[in-house]
Amino acid sequence: MPDNTFNTSGSNPFSNAAPGRTAKSKSPLRHIGRAGLVIIIIAILMVVSGSLYTVNEGEYVFITQFGAIQSIQMDAGLNVKLPFIQDVNRLTKKQMIYNIAPSEVLTADKKAMIVDSYSIWAIEDVTTFIRTVGNIGEMQKRIDASTYSVIKNVMGSLEQSAIIADTEAGRTSLNKTITGQVAAQLKGYGVHIQTVEVKRFDLPSDNEAAVFSRMISERAQMAATFKAEGEFEAAKIRNETDKTVEILLGEARAQAQRLVGEGEEEYMAILKELYNDPAKADFYVFVRELEAARKALAGDKTLIIGQDSPLVDILNNQ
Repeated sequence: MPDNTFNTSGSNPFSNAAPGRTAKSKSPLRHIGRAGLVIIIIAILMVVSGSLYTVNEGEYVFITQFGAIQSIQMDAGLNVKLPFIQDVNRLTKKQMIYNIAPSEVLTADKKAMIVDSYSIWAIEDVTTFIRTVGNIGEMQKRIDASTYSVIKNVMGSLEQSAIIADTEAGRTSLNKTITGQVAAQLKGYGVHIQTVEVKRFDLPSDNEAAVFSRMISERAQMAATFKAEGEFEAAKIRNETDKTVEILLGEARAQAQRLVGEGEEEYMAILKELYNDPAKADFYVFVRELEAARKALAGDKTLIIGQDSPLVDILNNQ
């Protein structure tokens, strides 16, 4: 007899599937839901990260949309922009050093020299800078062109010998002149040119040896000129000195002769006075005879005198 019992378990009586297969059929839907959630979270993070940007200390930030400037931020901090369609561009506030490529210029006497220089500059008006040049690389090209033009004009007014022999004070003055002219030319780009300085001057390799030889020859000629002038001045000084010495010697000799003459005159006056007085004259003669005897008797000698000599009386009395 057939079984008419109804299935009250709620399962499909015509299904041959095991009870666990119904749960497996729902698992792909749950995986799809989780993947969608992850995608949504990632998209949200991307939107948020694309909307926020930071401005660091020492930099400018300007936002562009399809190449057009939308805003400029000068203060450090966190800011917001439209994601994906707006771009963040950064420029430094710090001073920058740009080494200008060495260039060849002509001096006033039409001689070539190679000038190696550098500049120190900074962005002063960021809005003007962005609208005129837009980036640092383009600004460096403008600095290069302006500096070359100014140096060419300034060097064209100076002779090569003056440039080579220039002092430190002269070099400082030259740098100030170049800096002032370059700064005036580039002021319209929103930058401040702090200084443009020449590091060194060089000679082109093809005429360096010739210039050095000419300089050595010029210095040798100058040295010979100075030596000749020195010898001429020395000869003048020697001649003047010899003349002065001869004059002084002549005056000294004349003075000596005058003194000798005066002494002899006084001597003769004394003798005259002595010989005018017989007593003094005899005494003078006697003293002179004693002096002569003293000199004659010096050493082991024998003196022969006449009997009428006063010395005989003096010796006999002794």
